Amino acid sequence: MAHRTPAYRTLVWWAMVAAAHQWGGGGLGTGAIGQEPVPPAEIRSTAETPVAGDPVGDDLAERVGRLVDGLRSDQFAVRELASEQLFRLGPACLPILRVTRRQSNDTEQSDRLDRIIDSLAKQSLESRIRSFLQGGPSELENWPELEKWFGDSPRIRELFVDLYREHPYLVDALGGTPQQLSMGLSRVRRRLIERGVGPRETPQRVDLIALLLPLTDPDFTGGAQYDLIVASLLQLYPANDFRKDAIFGEPFMRMVAKWMSRSDISIREQVLRLALQWKMDIGLTLALETLKQNPDPILLCRCMQTISRQGTREHAVLLAAYINDPTVVFQKRYLGVHGGEVQVGDVAAASIARLNSVPVTEIGFAEPAEHPIFGIIYEELVVPMKRPAKSTDSDEETDQGDDEDGESADDETLDENDLTPLQPGNLTPREIARLIDHAKRREAARVEIRLKALELVPAAPAETPQKS
Repeated sequence: MAHRTPAYRTLVWWAMVAAAHQWGGGGLGTGAIGQEPVPPAEIRSTAETPVAGDPVGDDLAERVGRLVDGLRSDQFAVRELASEQLFRLGPACLPILRVTRRQSNDTEQSDRLDRIIDSLAKQSLESRIRSFLQGGPSELENWPELEKWFGDSPRIRELFVDLYREHPYLVDALGGTPQQLSMGLSRVRRRLIERGVGPRETPQRVDLIALLLPLTDPDFTGGAQYDLIVASLLQLYPANDFRKDAIFGEPFMRMVAKWMSRSDISIREQVLRLALQWKMDIGLTLALETLKQNPDPILLCRCMQTISRQGTREHAVLLAAYINDPTVVFQKRYLGVHGGEVQVGDVAAASIARLNSVPVTEIGFAEPAEHPIFGIIYEELVVPMKRPAKSTDSDEETDQGDDEDGESADDETLDENDLTPLQPGNLTPREIARLIDHAKRREAARVEIRLKALELVPAAPAETPQKS
């Protein structure tokens, strides 16, 4: 906000003088009618002192302190004149104003300080930026907060200038209190929404830095909402391009890893997936820590998937604890061989096989589910259907009855090409009978799969899994 014109100041001053006469004066220091009004003492001492050539030091701090006190006066004219004199002092008083702003708890004073700081910062910004980009000593606030992550080079300085221009409130908050960081982060979020970042526009590099810098502060917790924003934006192309940059890549990845280690558990599933995609070792540490927190079934399976890709054979002992868990985490859409469900215990068995470099088909799964990046794709696990043994007379009589009808249940349910859609709520009695039969056959195969998986666990007792 630009400072007021002389005409405006004169108008405001005479209006306040007239009001003072009408209300009985008091505090406005007016003289006789027709004489020039006299400003209050705390404003007059500074207003009558030339600004040019004043030393920057104790004298400046004292004068700025008096003027800042005037910003919370109960008289409008005093507040206006104090603002004008702070504008006249120029950028030299910015450090003092910023410290005062952080300590202020007066609404009027804080609002005026925000406007004054913003205006003074813009006055000399371009000259300071030119000096900074030429390698001179930094006069840009909080440059060390970025330098400690990325070091100092021409391209890093250009990145900081872009950050300074796009998210100045965030830069100003760096190194401040948790409340100040929260306010700065809120401004970043508002700015991203204004630009339509996500639905209409891809994020810039400085957007990612603006979000990550406060979230890596050990004394600040942004919360799940900001962790979710970061996780979503990191999935977009600019982030992937950023991490591959020869200069920015390594420190950017360290910053992401720091954020991951502090991320909220409610988005841990997305974080682990990203760690796998980007082949970040932090994924294993997070997965092992998350297992101790009794995660929900989906997150539990993502942890096991991460361990299967980044862990060692010794980690199979941890996964064996989940081998008998019947919780369903994925339901197939078909009635036939490719149908069925995936249970937590299935994911544990497949992960144990992967840790031992054993194909999942060798322990009994019907199809491969290995993946070079994710270890295993647990949604692709297929538990086969064992053919029931025909050992009793009653079984033979039942089979003969099926043959007389011209329909063999074994042949029908074990058809490799059977992709009959599963439509809950519209199942015929025959389809329900098929599902029950399939479930029994898969359970028999599932017991064998888990037994074979337990044989791969180092020093683990081969406990026979129970049917659920």
